[in-house]
Amino acid sequence: MSFRAFVLATGGFSFLGGLLFGALSGKTFLRVLLLFFLTLLLFGTIRVIRLTIAKQSGSALQNPLTLSAQGLFDDLFDPMLTGLIRLLRDKNELSVRLAEVSSRFEGVLEHMVEGVAVTSSNAQILLVNSAFERILEVPAEAAVGNRLGLVIRVAAIHQLVEEVFRTRTKVMREVEYHEGGKKKTLNVVATVTETRDGSGKSYGIFLFYDMTTIRGLERIRKDFVANVSHEIRTPLTSIRGYAEALTDGALADPDLSRKFLGIISGQADRLSHMVNDLLELSRLESGTVELNLGEIDLGLQADRMQEVFSSRLAEREIRLMTDFPRPFSYVSDESLTDLVLTNLLDNAIKYSPPGREVRISAEKMEGTVTIRVIDNGTGIPREDLPRIFERFYRVDRSRSSSVSGTGLGLSIVRHVMTLLKGRVEVRSEPGAGTTVSLILPQASFPGGIRPGFREFLPDSGLVDRVVEDSSSFFPSPDKGPQSESSGFFPGPIGPGLLFATPICYGGRRRLAR
Repeated sequence: MSFRAFVLATGGFSFLGGLLFGALSGKTFLRVLLLFFLTLLLFGTIRVIRLTIAKQSGSALQNPLTLSAQGLFDDLFDPMLTGLIRLLRDKNELSVRLAEVSSRFEGVLEHMVEGVAVTSSNAQILLVNSAFERILEVPAEAAVGNRLGLVIRVAAIHQLVEEVFRTRTKVMREVEYHEGGKKKTLNVVATVTETRDGSGKSYGIFLFYDMTTIRGLERIRKDFVANVSHEIRTPLTSIRGYAEALTDGALADPDLSRKFLGIISGQADRLSHMVNDLLELSRLESGTVELNLGEIDLGLQADRMQEVFSSRLAEREIRLMTDFPRPFSYVSDESLTDLVLTNLLDNAIKYSPPGREVRISAEKMEGTVTIRVIDNGTGIPREDLPRIFERFYRVDRSRSSSVSGTGLGLSIVRHVMTLLKGRVEVRSEPGAGTTVSLILPQASFPGGIRPGFREFLPDSGLVDRVVEDSSSFFPSPDKGPQSESSGFFPGPIGPGLLFATPICYGGRRRLAR
């Protein structure tokens, strides 16, 4: 039955019924008339609903003006349910896609090296990542909801925030400031972006990259170039001066010429040692050093050191003592440990007053062996301790010309100990001497020692305080409170200072002199 026929039939039926029963009651007629108009309204509404559902679900409605009297319920509710199910399914798929995009965004944000902060147009922080918390040392809970200028109390960053929102252009700036006694350098990039929904809302995006380590390495590089230039120029100047003196007539005096030639030879040896050390430094830093691991007798090693330094010990009336049970064996690379002990003993003898003693002690603990070189010399001031492992660094610059050496000895120790996956601890007090402890990992295998650095030295637990950043010095975590000075972290212990240092860089002082 068509919609029009159904309406005419219903209307005729209502009209005839009204005439028939009108005489009986006026209220009945009004009821029938009301039924007629409700019928028209109902089927008109059904038609609109069906057309709307068909349009939203993307399906074509077959003969929308035709209603089946028998299937009126199905014709009304089936399309509605089908359309609603389709809409709900599309909404669920959209929610899944949005969740995937959000998860990717959060993953990228959390793995960025740069610290990220997203702010509103009034610089109120809406979002930060974990790198922001690490670089700025501010937890997310304290940052989100506050203005960026209140979270980072640095004048240069305040000016950058004002500039980027005023000019609405990309702003890049390197900012240096001091916080907690440490100098920090940040590279800050800021920009303003607007939403694409036409609302006109704008947001600030700020990227913070920590340049402190890079700038520290640049300073070390510049200091190295300046120091090596100075160390090379000093003997060259001496050689040139005495050579000119010989040319000008000193050769006529045999005693004087012999003296001048001896000085020239000594300065040439100093240059030769420096060049050898620098070449060895380059080799060690190249990562191509092969370890030759084996069992070492520390007693025999100490006897060799006694022989190597015999003339210097006798000249300065210094005694080299040993303080460990014999035989005392440990596993490591013998040539590299010889190199380390040579440099440590060289410094101990060099800075000890005549008549004192230098001791080598050792002890074994579970999984490690500790070898100590102890002197009763001048000691190292607190402020110099963080820098003693830098190449060419001298504790007392005024004595550098009177004290022989290339200035690379402790750098050698640092780098070699890194190769051996060990660590160095230095304890010193001015006027009371210095103790340098070498902590070496040990391991045993059935059938004897097997070669191979990776197999022999496991990573577990022995390198937790060895770091790659050559500009930082980290104390043992159980050695008392930390204080901070110029980016270094000294740990006081009683009257002395103990440092567990990262091991990096180095050179070599050969046993054959």
